[in-house]
Amino acid sequence: MPDALPFLPDARPADATIVGDETAILSRDCIAQAQATMGGWPEYRPSPLLSAPGLAKMLDVGAVWIKDESERFGLGGVKALGAPYGLLMMLDDHGVPPGSDACGNYTAVAATDGNHGLALAWAAARFGCHARIYVGRDIDVGRTQRIRDAGAEIVVVEGTYDDAVLAAERDAETPSVLLVTDTDYTGDLTVTRAIMAGYAILGIEAARQLKDAGAQPSHVFLQCGVGGMAAGIATGLWQASGVKPAVITVEATNAACLDASLRVGKPVAVPGTLATRMVGLSCGRPSKPAFDILRDLAVGSVIVDDDTAKQVQDTMMAGVNGDAPLATGDTGVAGIAGLWQAATSPDLRSRLGLNRQSCVLVVNSEGPLPPQYA
Repeated sequence: MPDALPFLPDARPADATIVGDETAILSRDCIAQAQATMGGWPEYRPSPLLSAPGLAKMLDVGAVWIKDESERFGLGGVKALGAPYGLLMMLDDHGVPPGSDACGNYTAVAATDGNHGLALAWAAARFGCHARIYVGRDIDVGRTQRIRDAGAEIVVVEGTYDDAVLAAERDAETPSVLLVTDTDYTGDLTVTRAIMAGYAILGIEAARQLKDAGAQPSHVFLQCGVGGMAAGIATGLWQASGVKPAVITVEATNAACLDASLRVGKPVAVPGTLATRMVGLSCGRPSKPAFDILRDLAVGSVIVDDDTAKQVQDTMMAGVNGDAPLATGDTGVAGIAGLWQAATSPDLRSRLGLNRQSCVLVVNSEGPLPPQYA
């Protein structure tokens, strides 16, 4: 399998303009509601946008901007924008005020490779619900314990993340069980779109911060598991900036389901164990609403192996050419690793149009695990 190829004959111009409402999947109203709700939480703060001139110099591009999620809501990951809002919307659908005694009658369930489950456990405790999180057999023990310590029950499924998704769906057939999933294989789940609207807040923040810095990204490298985070961020970036982003999806070698799907024009599954140290990318099937968005926005892909990801993570945590060290986790660094791989490969660099004028946005989607879980 090639490690990157464009999906379109020609890369989309960076100044392509909006026509109408960017997507029927995530409308302006949907994202505005998420922003208004979460923006009013006392814990909410926009995450930093970091300039990385040392990294840009090393990779021979014009500029690199890193949206740093390593301390979001104290959980250290962008998924904290999605699960809490998704759970809030489901409680609202059931007429249950968050924090009320009635919340104790409900259990929030989801599958996870780590961060979504942690965010849902945090949200359930905050609102007074129970949480039950389904995980595949190969999930990292430290990540599992962190979710358990956040108050959730853990159910280990004999299979992959995709099998855990199906197990959580079966559990939610009980009326008092709320499926708060960021993975939707059919495109029918409103909660998945609500979660993606939460992720879009990051894109809105980034658009405003880039504008304040006088910058406009020509390339946006976004790590993808099922694709929900990337699709949400890209949509928020588009709506807030008025410029349609040129997205390059980044996936792990053993779990490149979006690359495979975008090439054939429909969601498909990839076989195998899906094993990767970039654990949040260990997904074998894309989420359909995410695929529908990325089919329009993605102009190329990069597939990264574990050795490259580890090298880039170690380098970023040490600091590059005078840049401050970046607190980044195994999955958090994936988008940066995708940029690194593309920029240092003459073939990929040419295919993706990277040059000394390129302005690149990446997301550090999680910080490292706390020492007690590492």
